[in-house]
Amino acid sequence: MAGHIYGAINLGSSEIALKVFEISKKNGIIELTHVRHKFAIGEETYSTGVVSYKSMTEICTTLNDFKRIMEEFGAQSSDVYATSGIREAENMLVLVDQIRIQTGYDVRTLSNSEARFLYYKALAAKDAKFNECINEGTLVADVGAGSMQLSVFDKGSLLVTENLLLGSSRIHELLQVMEDEAYDFNDLIDEYIEKDITNFFRKYANGIDIRHVIAIGGMIPDAYYYMKDRKSEFDGFIKSKSMIKNKYFIGLPKHTTKLLIPTIMILRKIVEQAHIDKLVLSPIDLCDSMASEFAERKMRMPIDHDFTRDILAMADTVATKYRSDMEHIKTIETLSLQIFDHIKKLHGLEKRERLLLQIAVRLHNIGSFISDSHSRENSYHIIMNTELIGISDRERRMIANMIRYNEDRFPDYLSISDDISKEQYITVVKLNAILKTANVLDKSNRHKIKTVGVRLDGDILTITAETMADITLERGLFHDKANAFEEIFGIRPKLVQKKTGRNM
Repeated sequence: MAGHIYGAINLGSSEIALKVFEISKKNGIIELTHVRHKFAIGEETYSTGVVSYKSMTEICTTLNDFKRIMEEFGAQSSDVYATSGIREAENMLVLVDQIRIQTGYDVRTLSNSEARFLYYKALAAKDAKFNECINEGTLVADVGAGSMQLSVFDKGSLLVTENLLLGSSRIHELLQVMEDEAYDFNDLIDEYIEKDITNFFRKYANGIDIRHVIAIGGMIPDAYYYMKDRKSEFDGFIKSKSMIKNKYFIGLPKHTTKLLIPTIMILRKIVEQAHIDKLVLSPIDLCDSMASEFAERKMRMPIDHDFTRDILAMADTVATKYRSDMEHIKTIETLSLQIFDHIKKLHGLEKRERLLLQIAVRLHNIGSFISDSHSRENSYHIIMNTELIGISDRERRMIANMIRYNEDRFPDYLSISDDISKEQYITVVKLNAILKTANVLDKSNRHKIKTVGVRLDGDILTITAETMADITLERGLFHDKANAFEEIFGIRPKLVQKKTGRNM
């Protein structure tokens, strides 16, 4: 049986790319063709703030050409994803609308965290050594046109990830006006990137023994294919910035060379800070990432790495950074998930919403680090300004609002319509009600209730707390939260104490 033919189009910052794949459970993901149209959308966006009408026309013409190519291969499904070159344009909505009108494609504009997360998925799916490497200290450097994501893995999990505005195209656009004045342009680039990369290692990688550095994204596939037969040259570049000269890139288009040099300068600085003398260049690109996502989502082809664990590990990292009570979080998460799982037929939410609830639990008290009296408002602003890898900007706003009204009555939709849609509002209201109910069961943070039984009988949700401790406070506060819960789900929670175990 033939596999599913899938077309992946990336509206990247330095090119528009198409890959057509055959995807099957028997043979995996097989690339059938790769077509690239070099087009520096990012340069225009980063320098002028907008994508011109002329560029819009070229984008649409290219997409229609790609559509004909996919028809020749008999593509059954296709997607068009865009990254920072489109996302950061002031006229992004107009551009996306024109693409829909002129080509019929609905463009999915990825947030930074979504795009980086897709790269990690493709890396895990296509590189058999990935899971082996991350059992030791591994730094994944995702160097894009507009920014760079540095992520540290150890013992099989993601420990920390940080976005730096050090993309190859952005650096070139910013510094090119100084090129004629600089004695050595590479020294200028080195000086510009040094502070941010050094600070990352000092703040986040200090004490971690980095054994491997894997470079992905942006210009890395170009570097991979150009350097794979020039290993000695590349090793020289990594060891000495003075060797990085235009003359070594003869045969490459000028546009590629001017972006490749900042990329190699960034990699050289990372290797220097990590105190290793080599790194791995991965040829995967966003099209590969899209194919991996499609295979997992639509064809139920699993990836041999638990990325949900990475997302939750990052939430734990943020919670620890703001000195949250992790024992309290563990207690509330257990209670929240038991309630969520027992009323599935009532809330109609899925696995993804369950994950958002878990993240909200882990971050619900981070604002207390700044001020206890404005904890929830502080938590909201911290989350809105914290990148959560694997979580879209839309989902981040949902989590932030879930926490912002953790104690108060949830506001009407018009009060927060700038943050979330009507559909998202309904989901947040449901998750907020569950979070409130679970949170009040450990209001004192004394962890009196560590085990509960949950039983739904008609319109009564009985929550049985197994503890010998005095839960007068929890019982008193529970009544108010039960009213809010009943308004949302039409059932009333009832708290029952079962005295068992040792006295708390």
